[in-house]
Amino acid sequence: MTSKLTATLVFILLAAQLALPPATASAEGAAPTDTETQELVQKGLTIFEIDKEVARLNDQDAAIGEQIKQNESNIDKQKGQVDSTRKHAGKILRAYYTGERDSIWMMFFSVRSFTDALRMFEYWQMIVRNDHHALDTYTDSVKKLTSLQDDLTKSRTKLQETKANYLTQRERLVKLQEELDRQLAASAQAEAIASQIKSLNDDWKEKGVPVVREYLDSLSQAFRELPQFLAKDSKYMDLSNPKNLLIQMGDTDFNNYLYGKSDLLKHLSFTFEEGYITAKGKKDDVDIAIEGQFTLVQQPDMNEVRFTVNKLQFNGYQLPDTTIADFSKDFQLGFIPKKFISQLDVTQVEMRKGLIVVKLKLSL
Repeated sequence: MTSKLTATLVFILLAAQLALPPATASAEGAAPTDTETQELVQKGLTIFEIDKEVARLNDQDAAIGEQIKQNESNIDKQKGQVDSTRKHAGKILRAYYTGERDSIWMMFFSVRSFTDALRMFEYWQMIVRNDHHALDTYTDSVKKLTSLQDDLTKSRTKLQETKANYLTQRERLVKLQEELDRQLAASAQAEAIASQIKSLNDDWKEKGVPVVREYLDSLSQAFRELPQFLAKDSKYMDLSNPKNLLIQMGDTDFNNYLYGKSDLLKHLSFTFEEGYITAKGKKDDVDIAIEGQFTLVQQPDMNEVRFTVNKLQFNGYQLPDTTIADFSKDFQLGFIPKKFISQLDVTQVEMRKGLIVVKLKLSL
């Protein structure tokens, strides 16, 4: 009886063991966790965006190279123009210094009538005008040559910077791609993850980029007009103390201002934190999150309060710094109070919890 019971238990245990999925011999080929999958998809989006930046830098490199060739050609032509005008100008200057023009003055003493004097005066004026024109032409040709040489120097400097940036981003791209390839090769769901990466990249390109550009375009316009709005309401401006002129605005009022400027901006909400700002919005299936801060940008004539984007997310995935820099070139988010209130200029910007404080000074 005992042997039969033992045999039955062994059979049950064996059957249960056979029913279980086979254990993996090693971590290689194991299904990745959700966090690991998200990290891989995130890496794929970063690679996609940096690859775009590398292509852009490569195109810029080629364009600058062509510009340098054109500048060099223009400089060669301009040098010929300078040489030609220099010879003419030199003859004129020698004529004045050696007294050759004095003989023309002597001719005034030989005139016998008022009519001859007028003709002689017109002749003299014509010579002087031609002399001045020749000297001015030489001066202008030298200025143009100097300008072309300056442009060439700037282009070469820009080319060096572009090449250095290209190499940096290219190295970064290759490293990330190697990491992703290695991780996918070790994953049992490589094909599925690669499909997710492609889907995210396509969504970002086709849906995310247009929406973000729309947001930034609307924000750029709204920010530029903000000082005009603030100046209309004493609620936001405290000018009672000449030594402590202030603009203060809470994030609720800031959002309401934006909502009144654009229907699109009604999908975006700003929150002022201590030292930084967050903005979140969702339109259709595009979820955007921004983090940045208002900072003071000093200019020779008038200072600017500029919103600098530090982080940008699309549907929960982080966009790289190259993407932010690319958007920043096209959209400048900021406002200049002095453009609307000529006597006031910005001296300091503070981000507080729920509040932005802009300190001003009289600028007469």
